Amino acid sequence: MPHAHHFLERLDRVTRLQTDFALSLYRDEAAVRFVLDHVRLPEDAERVALSLDDPDEGPFVIVTRSGAFVTCLARGMRTHLPTIGRGQLDALLAKVADQRARRELAQRELRSDQDEEDLFVRVFNRGSRFAREDFRALSAFGALFELAPYTLMGDLAAEAVQTRSAMAHGAHRVTRVRPETAKALEKEDRITWAVAHLMVFAGAGERAQRDKIVELVLGKLSPTYLCAAQAGTTFLLRGAWAAARFGKALIPTYKKRLANPVDGIGLFDAALGLGAIGLRHRGAMAQARRALEDHVAAPPPSDPPSPDVDRNAIAAARASIAQDVLRVLDAVDTNDAAILSMGREMCCLYGQSLPEGHPLRYPSHELVPEDIARTAVLAYDGDIFEPPGMGLALAALPTAARAQGEDFYFPRATASAWLGEWSPDETLARMRRFGKTLARVEPRRTEKVPGRNDPCPCGSGKKWKRCHGAWA
Repeated sequence: MPHAHHFLERLDRVTRLQTDFALSLYRDEAAVRFVLDHVRLPEDAERVALSLDDPDEGPFVIVTRSGAFVTCLARGMRTHLPTIGRGQLDALLAKVADQRARRELAQRELRSDQDEEDLFVRVFNRGSRFAREDFRALSAFGALFELAPYTLMGDLAAEAVQTRSAMAHGAHRVTRVRPETAKALEKEDRITWAVAHLMVFAGAGERAQRDKIVELVLGKLSPTYLCAAQAGTTFLLRGAWAAARFGKALIPTYKKRLANPVDGIGLFDAALGLGAIGLRHRGAMAQARRALEDHVAAPPPSDPPSPDVDRNAIAAARASIAQDVLRVLDAVDTNDAAILSMGREMCCLYGQSLPEGHPLRYPSHELVPEDIARTAVLAYDGDIFEPPGMGLALAALPTAARAQGEDFYFPRATASAWLGEWSPDETLARMRRFGKTLARVEPRRTEKVPGRNDPCPCGSGKKWKRCHGAWA
């Protein structure tokens, strides 16, 4: 690329530090292109001002929309061009640096005989042991995924539900796991956790990718229900986190889902989604609160309930869940502190089985790093059909709403030391969780049939074969 001589000659208008920063931009064409691609500019804007300090007073670096450097304006030299403030500029450059670090990590994670597809396979074969390094490495290619994580999540969630419906009925009777059963349980485990990982990747995508998901479901479906339907606290919290990432455009959709839920999990998913959006986007908090408050004081529906739906019960459950989420929104700091304390306690319990002196065996809560304590709660697969699991999902909502995608994953060394290898008992426990929600099928008892030559039980005095037995 030829040198922008006019720009270079005007660098004497700024300080030495500002010159160094301006030159770092000049030498990094890809970073400047990234910045220009990720800001909203008027369609007719041919040039843009990059502020080196004050957004109004400057100084400014002037570039074309394509990223070519034009000139440098000293502090006080006003411009009427669209301006990218220094704060926004630094944030976008930090994102560039983070993406490059993830790319480097991805290269280190791959063996010489592997490519990026091998990284993606980890989503489907590592289950709950999918590590923070896996997430960071794979997220380096997030811009290439488009809608793939979201659409694939829907396909896998449907498969998980279909398989689970067949396995959950008899799970409580299993005392010995045969090899073929273990294989089926492992497959179910991998599919279920892949749903969780793909939900996070869908929420971690670029703004344009998330907007496409929003456009796909707007006013129709909850984009996070399929993840929440796996019925563990971490699945609900990942859904709430993704809802917060999708943003306030989905408030009407979650409001509609809260009013017309698919089931009890659908109620919970919609209420947590509204709360998470309000927590992550200050400008949306009032709107999210109103959507919840509308159902707290709402009278029972006047229409008579259908034979298979108790509308009054649904209205009561909806009011209760909405009220619970509103309480969480009123006590964010208290919940954050409680969740951090709980996470540290969980980490100490995880490390108890490790030998003395192991770096991941924490003798006291104070020694547990905050990020690991946060992950302990966010990654915990608690039973939401029981009060403790539902309470944990509610209390952890503020932590989840403002988390980063990688916060749902332990570092690889931590996951290996604390979680060990997968066992069929893990998935059996989840199957039994669902089994509790299924209607019991009582065995049908057949009445004893008289013999052909026995007296007919009707009292006619005839033989069975000559009387009612003739019909048989």
